Amino acid sequence: MINKASYALLITLASLQGCNSDSSVEQATEETPSDTIETTLEVAFVSVPGNDVIADFEMGKTEVTNEQYVDFLNKAYADGIISYNDSEMMVYDLDQNPMIFLGGTRVVKDHNGDGTFALDEMENPLNRSFIAFNSDTVLFEVVDPLNVDWHIYFDDSLFPNVVDSISDWAELNDEGTGFYGEGDQDKQLPSLDEVKTWSVSFVRYYGAQAFANYYNFDLPTKEQWQFAGKGGQDFEYATSDGTADEGIAWFSIDAPFAIHKGHVQPALSKEPNPYGLYNLGGGLWEWCQDWYDGYAVFGGDPKVDEDFFIDESISYAESENTYLKCLLGGSFNYFGLTLSVTWNHAAIPVVANDHFGFRVVKNQ
Repeated sequence: MINKASYALLITLASLQGCNSDSSVEQATEETPSDTIETTLEVAFVSVPGNDVIADFEMGKTEVTNEQYVDFLNKAYADGIISYNDSEMMVYDLDQNPMIFLGGTRVVKDHNGDGTFALDEMENPLNRSFIAFNSDTVLFEVVDPLNVDWHIYFDDSLFPNVVDSISDWAELNDEGTGFYGEGDQDKQLPSLDEVKTWSVSFVRYYGAQAFANYYNFDLPTKEQWQFAGKGGQDFEYATSDGTADEGIAWFSIDAPFAIHKGHVQPALSKEPNPYGLYNLGGGLWEWCQDWYDGYAVFGGDPKVDEDFFIDESISYAESENTYLKCLLGGSFNYFGLTLSVTWNHAAIPVVANDHFGFRVVKNQ
């Protein structure tokens, strides 16, 4: 088992090597293709007209990006309303709730549960946190992939279940051999500018809520998210046209748990739905306000887990680190969940991984 302190030190060094020493951000002024997003710190919103049950609201055109979240972290840090624990690589709010883990790496697990760690179950090493804290500049920065020592992620003394190598991933080796995702047809390592536009991941619920609070936004409710996902046309899937055809979502419904070659993509990817919203289905699992209310996740046991048994005598507010917060979307590796499902996913608000991100709303 990896020693936590040793792991944190190694990942810190790798992250700091990848920090861009220039912390300035340029605003883009011209239109870009649909698979990229302008370098901008301002959250863009689109209007979602409501109905008799749901009031009109505005929703973030995309998920919040690495660059936008770094800008927030630096402002909040300067204001003294967040703190950073370097040994833990964790950002905390004033109540010491964890917000985002900067040492986050890909999930390495037995995804199909057959007791064997197989090559096709290894997630893309690019599924790491691309935010780091630079102790020299005392600033949070987006990590440059070109300066990351990617060999660390194949070290079985750090990650005992790893069965792949750097040669298995096209973006990470000079020959361009191995797995690559749909968004990586050039088989090239992404640039710093690209990574700035990726949706921020490894964000806990409290990290998403802190961002929303700082700018006087809100996280969407489950009802708002699912309403927006239907595109005003009662879509079955939260995609551009309501279908789950390959080429619309990052991952095909025909193989929702196949080779884990994907990773977080630019927030402005693929085509928007009729409201102008990008990647509701197929980006990241997105945090919503709602507490899990006892309905089954994925049609399973309402308990979800013995540790998270729903005790109706205890309010959710009194049990924030026991009960689950709603997550919707499906993410780049687990697409294929219909909007008719009452709950897509849920997790305790103090955890996250490479599939967890968020977008915000403005309520009128």
